[in-house]
Amino acid sequence: MRHFVLLLPSCLAVEMAGLTPMQAPTKGKMQALEGDRWELLVDPSAAESLGFLPEIPKTSPKREELKSEVLKSYQYMKDFDRHRSMMLAGGFYTSGKGFQKVAVVCLLLEEFYGLESNLTEDCTAWLLNAFRCYYDPEADSQSCQNAPASYYDEDWGGIVERGGWNKADCNVDYGNACFNDHHYHFGYFVVSAAILAKLQPSILENQMFVSYVDTLVRNTANPSSEDPYFPQFRTFDWFDLHSWSHGIVPSHDGKDQESTSEELNLLYGLTLWGRMTENWALQRLGATMLTLAAHTVREIFLMKDGNHFHPAGFVKNRVTGIFLQGKVDYTTWFGSKPEHIHGIQMLPLSPALQLTRTRSFCQQEWDSILSEVDLDSMTKAWASVLLTGSIAILDPDRAFEKLKEINEADLDGGLSRAWALYWASSEPGKPLPNFTAEKSAQSSLLGLVSSAAPDKRLFPRKQGHPVYPPVHEIVTGPKATNKFWANWLVKEGMDFPIFAMPYRLSWKQQKLQISAGGDLNEVFEASNPDRIKTYTMVSIEDFFLSAHELPQAVPAVRDQGLFGAQAELQDGEAILTFPIFSGMAYVTGCYSGGLTPEVSHPHGLERRKIRQGIWSFKNRRGIEYRVYVLEKDGTFADADFDALGQLNRQLNGYVRLAQVLAPGDVEVLDRHAQAVLVGWKLEVNGNGTVSYNFEKAGAQNVRLLHWAYGHHLPLVSNTSELANHPLV
Repeated sequence: MRHFVLLLPSCLAVEMAGLTPMQAPTKGKMQALEGDRWELLVDPSAAESLGFLPEIPKTSPKREELKSEVLKSYQYMKDFDRHRSMMLAGGFYTSGKGFQKVAVVCLLLEEFYGLESNLTEDCTAWLLNAFRCYYDPEADSQSCQNAPASYYDEDWGGIVERGGWNKADCNVDYGNACFNDHHYHFGYFVVSAAILAKLQPSILENQMFVSYVDTLVRNTANPSSEDPYFPQFRTFDWFDLHSWSHGIVPSHDGKDQESTSEELNLLYGLTLWGRMTENWALQRLGATMLTLAAHTVREIFLMKDGNHFHPAGFVKNRVTGIFLQGKVDYTTWFGSKPEHIHGIQMLPLSPALQLTRTRSFCQQEWDSILSEVDLDSMTKAWASVLLTGSIAILDPDRAFEKLKEINEADLDGGLSRAWALYWASSEPGKPLPNFTAEKSAQSSLLGLVSSAAPDKRLFPRKQGHPVYPPVHEIVTGPKATNKFWANWLVKEGMDFPIFAMPYRLSWKQQKLQISAGGDLNEVFEASNPDRIKTYTMVSIEDFFLSAHELPQAVPAVRDQGLFGAQAELQDGEAILTFPIFSGMAYVTGCYSGGLTPEVSHPHGLERRKIRQGIWSFKNRRGIEYRVYVLEKDGTFADADFDALGQLNRQLNGYVRLAQVLAPGDVEVLDRHAQAVLVGWKLEVNGNGTVSYNFEKAGAQNVRLLHWAYGHHLPLVSNTSELANHPLV
């Protein structure tokens, strides 16, 4: 099934640049493209075809048995008011799982007993009453015990769980107070809210309910840069084409993504919520993001034979485990058993899994790993996850019979027995039905969901995060928390690197430390010496970029966007700015106010002037960089470097560095060096186009050079040159 196609029309003149592919710390080798605008055409048809439940024919012989199982799951939830403890479970993550578990049983009651059945109405009332504990400040506190609550963090711009804030502990509720995993946590609530709106449309007349759900949407996936209370797309990375976790907690290896299936659940929820509220732009945006993320999951995170984004020995694991920007580790944050590592890519069970867990992938995963796992020796909770997320796709009848052996109480906390059996009966491994998304006029999908302030009664205002307040940061208003540069937004992260792929950047004594390329350090499994457990790139500093007059300047970050930020060193009128973006082809310093550039290495360097404004620098390891000195208008500057790498005059312009991997690279790098990337705007339109609009300084008649990931290339052009270009 072809989920979507991305094209860069020839009129945009985006071409292969001819540079040697460069190894990024993760996601394999990157390929350079040239052009000032990329336009991607996305077909969200498969994503928009997903309903609330997969279809089972009315003539299926299993329907009567399923009808009985739905009643049993309903009765289990009703007994002892278990539904309440599921949805009011103390934390947002566990409560969210409980919400979606109950909500899907309500859908199944509608499917088998009808919308007006007392059973369906009873289940819907459970959802109504539980949601009221979250959105209504006047809800009865006694009946709402264990419902988690949030503050609104005015410094970062977002809602955070109160328990972790009050305890100053980023481990409470899986780090919700520190913006970790928000797309996982709140996705469950968004899906459940859409289900409630389907079952009882009148709830959409309740403005407190709608406002609460919209607040969760804005907190995780706010599409508008004009929202005064939340950053634009907190978790979704429009260059990497998937989301990142880790929030504001600094990490030496950067942000991470573990549970791709929980990311898909949020994006599926955005699609459903937009559909139920008749917010067509949000529905199409959710489907677009779901389409892009599903593609990335299939290409990067779920590894079939021939995958070229990871070392061959790592591909044998079939799933990535913890995928960080600087490291990939075949494990999870909570356990290292195969059922943990593979199962976390299967939950929650939702129709969105049909976009990623293809039959061909599941067969390879089974043959390589899961066939060696004994379902009877693991917990029944994890067995239920593997049965629904893997075996049901390969052998639905076997999965159905094995699931019947597991009691309701022993299933995964987000899964009911009725839903597990229904899923297996739907034969989830079969292709999705043909569906063509509605064509529309070109209109932006990046409008406001709302500009209203979060309700102060539900989200009391807080300032001064108790663990990681933003520091050395000039940006006012909502701030990025899950972007690649977020390490540098907190005091504890200033000594950590950031990953502006393919470059790894860090600070050392007020100098920007630059490294790129390098060998992969591969650690093999002791019990499986043919499989790599983890790999990371060996990163040794190549060069340092700085200014002679700024030995004491404190690094700061300003002008954050979706694709990068501006870092700067300043002393009065003297300012050195580094425009840092994903995929940038050059590391650039912009000098103003009387500064003398320095390109240095503590172990010495070899320099050679090529011609005016163009130099070749090599360090002691023989790593070569092209170094460019430009005036403000992009013309090559008349200046010289001394033996220590200090320019012989002050500069009001740019110094740019780019690694040279092969002799033929220098002509390409020289040709594009005068076009300086300084900004990057996103357009997402309802007609299926996603556009990257690069903003440049310097020579306006020179096209920009930019790196693309390997998983971009087969999709960004309909030309054979791009589609068939070797990456390894």
